[in-house]
Amino acid sequence: MTGGEHMAQVLRATGIYTLPGGTPADWEQEAFCAGLDKLEAGLDALEQSLFALTAPEEKLAQWEALFRAQASSGELAARRRGVAKALGLRFQRPTLRAIQEDVLPAAGIAGTVAEAEGRLMVAGTLEGVTEQEARRLLDRLLPAHMEWELALEG
Repeated sequence: MTGGEHMAQVLRATGIYTLPGGTPADWEQEAFCAGLDKLEAGLDALEQSLFALTAPEEKLAQWEALFRAQASSGELAARRRGVAKALGLRFQRPTLRAIQEDVLPAAGIAGTVAEAEGRLMVAGTLEGVTEQEARRLLDRLLPAHMEWELALEG
């Protein structure tokens, strides 16, 4: 129910207004509804922009600018997931699972991570970032005491 519909419902419930249509009271109420509808649309757009997982494409670049030197050109769902992961990164024990689920999407990589010969082996595909940007982010987000390699597919 829109704000205007709710207003009409409340006005009718008072018993003072009948709002049969075509009366000055109806016109005034319709004018209020038009203003409320525009305001509600603006608030809905603002609310979507406030969260990385719902942000429209044009606002997502602003979120990405907080941690990436380059805005992603990947698909919208992957970009949203990457931004959410980057914004949600916490200092936790760097398990392989945590790195794969949290760090790789934040770096713009869809892939896997394994440990071999004392180093991390990251394999996957880029999701809208350049290899240089992915490497920069991995260097920044992976544990500093571990060496790593990136093998890109395709």
